[in-house]
Amino acid sequence: MTENLLEVKNLSVNYVTEDRTVKAVNDVSFSLAKGESMGLVGETGAGKTTIALSVMQLVPYPPGIITGGEIYFKGTNLIENSEKENEKIRGNGISMIFQDPMTALNPTMTIAKQMVEVVMKHTKCSRKEAEERCKKLMETVGIRRDRFNDYPHQLSGGMKQRIIIAMALLCSPELLIADEPTTALDVTIQAQVLELMRELIGKSNMSLILITHDLGVVAETCDKVCIMYAGEIVETGLVKTVYRNPRHPYTRGLFESIPRLEDDDVRLTPIEGSIPNPAALPEGCKFHPRCKYCSEICKKEAPPVRVDQETGQSFMCHFDLFNGGGE
Repeated sequence: MTENLLEVKNLSVNYVTEDRTVKAVNDVSFSLAKGESMGLVGETGAGKTTIALSVMQLVPYPPGIITGGEIYFKGTNLIENSEKENEKIRGNGISMIFQDPMTALNPTMTIAKQMVEVVMKHTKCSRKEAEERCKKLMETVGIRRDRFNDYPHQLSGGMKQRIIIAMALLCSPELLIADEPTTALDVTIQAQVLELMRELIGKSNMSLILITHDLGVVAETCDKVCIMYAGEIVETGLVKTVYRNPRHPYTRGLFESIPRLEDDDVRLTPIEGSIPNPAALPEGCKFHPRCKYCSEICKKEAPPVRVDQETGQSFMCHFDLFNGGGE
């Protein structure tokens, strides 16, 4: 356990209501070393944010329930920790950039009060030092320090997003989970934020989990990538390995859907259909209703995890379709 900063083993999370049980995350496992960055990619509803909330131990209960698995951070199983123990870890141990800037900030408190509270809670410094630290980081993410005493309603959506990013970085966390951190930002600020994250990884040996739909952002920022579909990680490996030779049909479909500047006259090949209802997942391989390579075994049996011993790339499929096509 001590070799990895974070190790998730066989994690399963359900959202249970009177009407149905939503299987959001199903038997997911991955690990992250200190200083390593990982991209978590998939369609909306794949379970990416639920994994992030599970690591933070912030899955809303009810209706969310972690039904199985273990989450080790620096050798300690967070699921077995008390809430007080996990509170101490959040901030300078694990920090998260939340997806929705409109709901992540308290509308009744100034930006100054919310940011300074984070620093004072997790570090030993004076209020004056905490305020200066907050103002410097605001400037780093592109907001003038004279907006320090504004309320959230006085800021645009993009500015709120930048404040959330700054708050997550205030205590120099060992692990940063960034859930669509640049969605509300223009291209220039997006590039600056991603560059800031890369610098922090290089300087402080911080680890990063980047949740995104953008395969290009993952290529620029991450060491390895996990492709999620219907609550499962269907393919994982080093970014260069997976991008050069995607082995799962879903991963290959994602790349075929990306427009290429050099292929102006070639039509895109979209993935037919939509992600399945997590409250009524199909039997066998979860991807089989949309897979053009589907056979009878795919409809009946869950696929095994195949591992390429040379590259370390793993994928869940009954067939090794793109490496000779064998079973």
